[in-house]
This record gives sequence, C-alpha cells and structure tokens, in this order.
Amino acid sequence: MTMKNSIAVCVGFLAIVGAFPATAADAVEEQLVYETREAIPEAYRWNLDDIFPSTDAWSTAAEALGGSIEALKAFKGTLGQSAEILADALDLSFTISRDASDLFVYAAQWQTTDTRDADANQYQSRGRALMARIGQASSFIAPEVAQIPADQLADFMTSPRLNTYAHVIDNMTRLKAHTRSTEVEEVLAGSALLRGAPVQIYQGMVSADIQWPEIDGEDGEKSKVIPALFYSFMGNQDRRIRKDAAMALFGTYNQFGHALAGTYSASVNKDIWLARTRGYDSTLDMALTQTNVPRSVVDTLVGAVHDNVDAIHDYVALRKKVLELDDFHIYDLYVGMVPAAEKKYTFVEGWGLATRFWKETMGEEYAAVAQRALDDRWIDVYPNTGKQGGAYSWGSYNSHPYLFLNWGGTLEDVFTLVHEMGHSIHTALANENNPFHDADYSLFVAEVASVASEGLFFNWLLDQTQDPTERLALLNLRMNNITGTFLRQIFFHEFEAAAHRAAEAGEPLTKGALDTIWGDLWLEYYGKEATLDDVYRSGWARIPHFYRTFYVWVYATSFAAGEAISERFRSGDEGAVEDYLATLKLGGSVYPMEALARAGVDMNDPKVISTVMDTYREILAEMEKLLAQ
Repeated sequence: MTMKNSIAVCVGFLAIVGAFPATAADAVEEQLVYETREAIPEAYRWNLDDIFPSTDAWSTAAEALGGSIEALKAFKGTLGQSAEILADALDLSFTISRDASDLFVYAAQWQTTDTRDADANQYQSRGRALMARIGQASSFIAPEVAQIPADQLADFMTSPRLNTYAHVIDNMTRLKAHTRSTEVEEVLAGSALLRGAPVQIYQGMVSADIQWPEIDGEDGEKSKVIPALFYSFMGNQDRRIRKDAAMALFGTYNQFGHALAGTYSASVNKDIWLARTRGYDSTLDMALTQTNVPRSVVDTLVGAVHDNVDAIHDYVALRKKVLELDDFHIYDLYVGMVPAAEKKYTFVEGWGLATRFWKETMGEEYAAVAQRALDDRWIDVYPNTGKQGGAYSWGSYNSHPYLFLNWGGTLEDVFTLVHEMGHSIHTALANENNPFHDADYSLFVAEVASVASEGLFFNWLLDQTQDPTERLALLNLRMNNITGTFLRQIFFHEFEAAAHRAAEAGEPLTKGALDTIWGDLWLEYYGKEATLDDVYRSGWARIPHFYRTFYVWVYATSFAAGEAISERFRSGDEGAVEDYLATLKLGGSVYPMEALARAGVDMNDPKVISTVMDTYREILAEMEKLLAQ
C-alpha cells in the first residue's frame, strides 16, 4: 500500500504511444473528479466481481467459513502429537485465511471507493469482525509449535507434508521468545477489533466526516481541496493557489488536530501495549525483529540523512532562488522549477508512456501482466467524492492485485502508476509461484519493486533527451522523487520514533506535543531558508501510514535497494532482469534480506544507502550547472 507525494513537473517532448482499448479511450473526456462512482465510465473502475459477483455471494462465503473455523478449534492442544496432525491444522488454518482474505479485500476495496456508503461500511465491519474471529481461533498454533521440543520438531519436518511449511515454522520458532501462552495469545488475537479502532476512526473522519474547504481556483472557479488532490494543487504555477490550498488543507487538519491526536495517541499506545506484552525492549525493536531486519539498517538510514542535511538545505536554497521567492514555505516544495516543460497527461497518454517503458526496460513478461491488469479492470483510476485519497495496490490470493489511483493528470501521476504497477506485478508473480502461505512478502521488500520501477522509469525518460530544459525538468522531478520517497520517509520515521519514545516514557501525545515534534523536525530537515507556517505544524495528521506501525522507513530502504537494482539494469548487466523477476517470484518464501540478495543487493552494506545521498548531490550539482547556462 502506497501514499505518494507528487509534483506537476511534466515534460512535453516525449512521444506518446497509445495502448488503451478504443472503447475506453472513446468513452470519456478527461475529467479529474467525479461526484459519484456511477458517473465514472466502467473501464476506469475496478471490477470487484472477480472476487464476488454479488453481496449475496459474499454472505454465503462468510457463512460457510464459520464451519471451518469451528473445525480448526478442534486441533487446539494436539499439534505436538504428530507431524500429520500439525500438517492438517496448518492446511486448514491457511485455507481459512486464504478464503477469508477474499471477504475482507472485497469489503475494504468497496469501502475505500466511497467511504460514505453505509452498505460498504457495514460489510467492511463484518469483514473486520470475521478476521478477528479467525485470528482468535488460530491463536493457539504459534504457542503450541513453540512448545514442541527442537529434536521432535526436526523429526516432524522430515514429513513431506510439513516440508512445504518450512519457512512458516522457522519463523514461528525464531520468534519463540516473544510468543506467549495459548491463553495470552488468544486474548491478544481477540483484541484485534479494538486495536484497529484508531485507524478506522481516522479514516472515517478524513474521508467521510470532514467537509474539506474550497478555494478560488483557476479562472475564478471554486475548487475543493480534498486530500487526494493536494499535490495537484501544489504543482500549480500560481503561488496564490498553492498557498490557499495548503492553508485550507492544513488549516482543516489543525482544526481537528485534538481529535486526530487522540486517534494517533491511541494507536501508539496500542503498539506499546503489544510490545511490552510480547517482551520487546521497544516498539521499534518489535517491528524490526518481526521483519527480521537488523537495527543497523535503520540507524544507517537516519545517519545518511543527517550527514547530508546540508545538501537538502542547498536544494531548498536553489528552489527559492529559481522560483524568485522572498520566503520559502511548504507550498513551494513541489512546484515545477521549469514551467516551460510542463504538460498534462490524460490517463490514456500516461498508460501509453508507461507501456513503452515496461516493454523496453522490464521485458515482455512484465509488460504482459500490466496489460492484463488493464484489460481485466484491476485499476480504479479517478477520484470521486467520498473516495479515499492516495494510491495503493492490494488484492487477494484467489483473485488478483488491484490498483487504487487518484489520477491528477501530471507526470508524477504516471510515476505513481508505474510505482503501483510494480507492487501489483510483484504480488501477481509471487502468487503465481508460491502457495498461499509463502506468497505474502515482508514490508521490508514490499516497496522494492515499486521504487525500482520508478528509478528505471526516470532513467528511461532521461536517456531520451540531451536538451538542457528537458533534462532540468526531469532532474527536478527526480529530486522531488528522492525527497518524497527517501528523505521524507526518514523524516516520517524520525517523527514516528520520537512519538513512540515519548509515549514509552509516559509523556502524553497531545496535539501540542505532536505539533512540536513535527515542526522542529521540519525546520531541521529544510533549514534556515524555510519558513514554517503555524498550521503546517499539524502536518503529521495528514499521514495515514503512521497507523501502520514503523512502516514508513521501509520506503527509504526500498528506495536504496531499488536504486542498487536499477544500477544493474543501467550498467547493461545481462542477468539483471532475470534476477529481478526471480526476486519478485520469491514472495515471502524467504526472509527479506535473503530475497534482496537474490537481486544482488546486500542491505548490510552501508554503501547501498549512502549512495542515494551521493546521487542526490550529483543531481543537485547537474541542476545548478544547467541553470547556470
């Protein structure tokens, strides 16, 4: 799942090769926001019928799952008796989870496209309750496996039926020290609905309840500043529009800041309760241990930024100079520095551009999956009133991944398409090459395919021109890409880590406390050339990823790994494509560091991370050189 930042730096020199069905292209003139779902042509709405043809079918499947859940409970207390019993229990447990994911994904996908829909919210609640029930019913498995003596478990693993679960069982035994008794695990599993309440409340407020303000847009027409279109506003060359949009959005977050601080505080304290119950030193320690990634990787990330914070300050100063600004604000961070190179892209044009890239760079196997995503309506393209903001890729094992977009018509939206398609193809290849229990990959590698795709897409565009203006526009875009996907995610991580440390120390996470952490970090990152608007101190409230505990830092590690993979492509390494696709096909069958090693990336090597900041400085130097011309 991905929430992307964007800017409106677009280049008009690239030829567009259409790759869209004629019926879809002819069906609609580009419209960027729709009032209702029904107003969006069918070709631009994803097809959830691939999961269930109707809500009646959904209900029938949910009812049938009840019998399987009761059958699973009968295995409680028996897993240590034989390899066959353990295999039977795992078979049933993963079958239940696989089928339940259809129910949950269908309901959640429906709800995200219109958060105001009462029926969609009802089915999502039913889906959440079902997942909590399954979690509670299966909670005995990990503690019972952990209690099997090592020599007995080794004997069990000689069974061909259990061998398919080798990685699953290894992970259970690896986390043995943090696995609690059967009774405690059942209580923890039973708390799932309570633990999910903070993000549910947050999403309900932001996507459905809050009435987002309007500003005077271009040509004097009113434009509603919804979160999904914020960066489209930030790319506008009219600074008055950018400022009004920023003040409208962050002013609204600031207005509801006390309530949103309450939801986030509840989420953080949920994390602390879980970490302490499981015997971890901290919430960050819990996240890293469960992912099986050493702490040194995160420390290297933070250190790399702080060692190069002067380069970030230099970039802000450069933007301020080029844009001819007396003062620099948040709404000046993303606008294009080369207005002459900007253009808008329809989705048809954007798809054509992406298709050329996939075929020429990633190969026919990759491009074929992308084309299937388009033909079979995996993609939900346009914003509509009530639709959740951002972009992500998600689906169920029995169906396929779906792509959730909020198309805004900029080149960055094309980058977002490329990014999310990276996720979808990763998932599709992982599902096709692994059984369900080994298909789902770690968060640590979740962003690698998407970020590598973006990096390769940038270089593919850059290779097509030597014109100084065109290159400057692309370099500007790349700097914002590094800022958004690497630097800003480490900024987010530092905020999240500071909030968790404060709460672990017993300090209350009030709006004022969170505003202070956010504002101070922003000034540290962007330097004395930047001006911090009071309402932007509540910028933390805009980031839904904070409700996925310590998720944001994986964007930065993935960016670094993706850059290393991209370098293999750029160097002409004949094995790069094969190794890359092989890594995607591994899914979750190996630990994440091992998966990246298959692609030729050693995340224990600090140079993998520090090279990103070297690239940042190189691009900054080339931009300054081009501007001097």
